[in-house]
Amino acid sequence: MNYHHVDVFAQTPFAGNGLTVVLPDVDLPRSTLLAITREFKQFETIFLLPAEEKDVFPARIFTVDEELPFAGHPVIGAGAVLHRLFYPEADAASFALAIGGRRVPVRSNRADGRYRVTMDQGQALFAGTVDRTAAAAIATALSLRPDDIDPDWPMEIVSTGLRYLLVPVRSGLEKCRIRHDDFQSFLEGFGAQFIYVFDTASRECRTWGNVDHVEDAATGSAAGPLAAYLVKHGKAEADAIITIHQGRFVNRPSVIQARVTAAADSLAVSIAGDVAFFASGTLTV
Repeated sequence: MNYHHVDVFAQTPFAGNGLTVVLPDVDLPRSTLLAITREFKQFETIFLLPAEEKDVFPARIFTVDEELPFAGHPVIGAGAVLHRLFYPEADAASFALAIGGRRVPVRSNRADGRYRVTMDQGQALFAGTVDRTAAAAIATALSLRPDDIDPDWPMEIVSTGLRYLLVPVRSGLEKCRIRHDDFQSFLEGFGAQFIYVFDTASRECRTWGNVDHVEDAATGSAAGPLAAYLVKHGKAEADAIITIHQGRFVNRPSVIQARVTAAADSLAVSIAGDVAFFASGTLTV
């Protein structure tokens, strides 16, 4: 099967978040897909299966630990690969990825040999705020002091597919580390799946794998909830571009851009980023 290695949320290789996009001819057992993901050792790998419907591409996303029902940077990266492979003559292409029982609309634009991809994440779900009495425990789990957490901003759980506990900090972002023996269970106690720590002044963010504590360079599935959160609380304007930075602490600077559309009582989110092609090849299993 063929594969492509791209760097997502970056204009050039060696920045952004690395991604492997694999194109098997048929769906494969979960154990095989997980083994391939672990062999590539990227933060995530996306498998694009043959389309059974025009402009709809079934996909499965894996980390080295598990299969995910949704993720951001794999969709953005896969969008550029699909544009190059299936719409080679078009400067713009629109299609959808079928992931985890939902269809994610994707738009890709090519200019001067560069690909910029936008995904519609849908409506943001606000699953509840975390009481300030939990700030000390959350700070300790992140190697922070309680007063590093900004008291003027709520800690809130928001999802556009994955539930993130958003932790606003006014200081200490550079010293953030997971320091908890069972961080996944810790987050589940708040009703969250993952954590996203962001500096309230700079909108620079960090997150990690729950089990291996490896830091992610760019997280589209978290940037969407953060953008919706910023609009909900009056920290950013609806329909304006919201720029989020990530990856500096792992030497993979990444730029994520979000847009939030307000309609009635809902906030719909789209995420956009550049994709740089790095390598391609064939693997045999």
